[in-house]
Amino acid sequence: MICMKDSAFPGNCMDMVTMGERGQVVIPAQVRERFDLSPGDRLMIFAKGSSVICMVPASSMRHLVDVLNNQLDESDPEPNVPQN
Repeated sequence: MICMKDSAFPGNCMDMVTMGERGQVVIPAQVRERFDLSPGDRLMIFAKGSSVICMVPASSMRHLVDVLNNQLDESDPEPNVPQN
């Protein structure tokens, strides 16, 4: 695994994988260990345009959504209810 040595982005890492004939990729052991990934874990795939793909553990996204929901609840305790 290659760790980028950029003080603006501490801890960022990248690695190379090869996609097999059936579209499968193997996540390198160092990456699985660093992010505590196990068989059966779900990953969300994001794409930007046709040149960027990002994989994020679904558990991390759930945590992010929970944090954002809590912040929204605190900033607007009474949701707007449409009036008929």
